[in-house]
Amino acid sequence: MIRNATPADIESMTAIYNEVILEGGFTGDLEPLSIEMRRAWYSDHQGRYAIFVKALDRSVVGYAALSPYRKGRKAFAETCEISYYIASQRRDSGHGKELLNHAIEQAGRFGFRLIVAIVLECNQRSIGILTKYGFSISGRLPNAAKINGEYIDHIYLSRGVIS
Repeated sequence: MIRNATPADIESMTAIYNEVILEGGFTGDLEPLSIEMRRAWYSDHQGRYAIFVKALDRSVVGYAALSPYRKGRKAFAETCEISYYIASQRRDSGHGKELLNHAIEQAGRFGFRLIVAIVLECNQRSIGILTKYGFSISGRLPNAAKINGEYIDHIYLSRGVIS
């Protein structure tokens, strides 16, 4: 079941995100985040900037978030950024695709015209999934991230939204 995230989900979402950080190569964060930091993140994701969770047997196995693109700059009000993360033991089960599809549909309902995904180039799995869902590479910031001593490009992908 996919539903909107609630404050009760913050701990599970934090655990999933911190697992991804420790794996490396999936996010620019290099140190695990505290629950308090994620509470602030959660409170920034209300209304049209929503977080959706995939729950199985009352456990959150993944989430997707629609975030402001260039927060506070009104010219970008019809553009959002999408991100999604799945617990490692639940990957390859279709949950990421399900969450991605749901978030794209919701973005259309919320009046967004464009969705942007910003991905580390080493995360080819996510780039592949995003392109299957109609995203195309729109730009690249060469050597923008440094992870484990290696410089990695930051890839911008985008797609229009059908409302």
